[in-house]
Amino acid sequence: MFRRSANRRQFLKAMGLGASAALLAACQPPASPSAAVPTTVAAAAPATRSEWVSGKVPADLSATFKYTSWENEAEMRKWLLHFKNFFGENYPNVKVEGDWGIPWSDYWTKMPTQLAAGAVIDMMWMHDSRCKTFAANEWLLPLDDYINAFMPIGWPDEYYPSQVKAFQYQGKQYGFPYDFASGGFYVNLDLFEKAGIPLPTENTTWTEFLDIAKALTVVENGKTKQWGVGGLPTSWSGGAYFVVKTFGGDYWNAAITKSMFNDKHTIAAFQFLADLIWKHKVMPNSDMLTGLGVTGGSAGIAFSSGLTAMHYSLNDEAFSLQETIAGKFKWGFAPTPKGDGGQYYFTGGSAFSIPYTSTQPDLAYELLRYTLSNPEALKVSGKMGSQFTGNMNYYEFGLPLPEWGVDREAFKKTFYELPRQYGIAPAYHPKYLEWEASIYQTYLDTLWTGEERDAAIACAKVDKATNALLAG
Repeated sequence: MFRRSANRRQFLKAMGLGASAALLAACQPPASPSAAVPTTVAAAAPATRSEWVSGKVPADLSATFKYTSWENEAEMRKWLLHFKNFFGENYPNVKVEGDWGIPWSDYWTKMPTQLAAGAVIDMMWMHDSRCKTFAANEWLLPLDDYINAFMPIGWPDEYYPSQVKAFQYQGKQYGFPYDFASGGFYVNLDLFEKAGIPLPTENTTWTEFLDIAKALTVVENGKTKQWGVGGLPTSWSGGAYFVVKTFGGDYWNAAITKSMFNDKHTIAAFQFLADLIWKHKVMPNSDMLTGLGVTGGSAGIAFSSGLTAMHYSLNDEAFSLQETIAGKFKWGFAPTPKGDGGQYYFTGGSAFSIPYTSTQPDLAYELLRYTLSNPEALKVSGKMGSQFTGNMNYYEFGLPLPEWGVDREAFKKTFYELPRQYGIAPAYHPKYLEWEASIYQTYLDTLWTGEERDAAIACAKVDKATNALLAG
């Protein structure tokens, strides 16, 4: 019933250090399982319809259902399980084709191209930073009529208000949020203990953090053997935003009509990130890690290999790190620092959306409703993916499992409690997708590669191009 497309490429989310980096989920995924052979014998349709179907789709439907995702094999495990259960129990004659594992940057060029050409895609993964772009271009179907006709359990009161709102455009809902993502540090407790250094706390400043990173950096014979920190977001604009806010800066004004990349606080934030790499030499970029044989220059692999003492990433990387660390050292969690601008933490998330080209929109809605509001499915999603599901009532299932032997309360504070209180995300807008690729990364990636060392020069270019884009 399920077929994986021939394009099986490793996904690494774009959170990298430098133009070639990608670090949102920086672990190398385990080998993908063999794809199941599509069935050719029609199965009997279920005699009794379940509570998860609306009755609009025939039980004996014989069709192909196509979905597309950027997530890798490790992240897809929970979704594949849910999809198998849903179709097996309700629509056994539907053949499901998934095109997943598409690299993050490729996904956001491939999807607009395919949708503009009218390619059939019944359901797709959507990100809060891109939703308004896709909705404004009418590439997505509004979900409001589907939701009102067949209300998901707990909607919307039990879902994170920030994530419900993140997938709205001009008063309509274009995505059903599946998670609440947050950022923080994974720390190598053995290295901290060896250096005799206490862990950062929510009261640690960026200046104090730099001192910690310096103390944890080891250089032998002129070569860095261990970096104090890895993975702080640079090329990923949405991830870097919390750093800018803690410095007192911003990307644009509240009306999204004028760039703030000429603001001294914004410039200072990007100078600090660049200086971590080039001036203080406490954080590697992806090219440095690749030179040491780290697959794909992955910051997650560098951390699990003991090359970095602190690793910034999202909450849902915990399950992958558990697999790759595999007992090599004791590990834990720590919040990100505060600055003169205050205390902020990255928050964001993703959703399922229905493209306008879907030939099975009713079926797609039933699938996303089952997967994202079914209490049993939500529990599994939390456990299998270290995921804070879109429904707030199931956050505890996204905490590390007791058998991991890590501090669950520290994880909860770092990735849930503090981000719930101080979470921040950029004011995304319909031109954001174009802006990040053609302006932000074009000019600021020179800071991470070392081509440019002065953030004021790079930010001036971003400022000029951003104002032109917003005025256009």
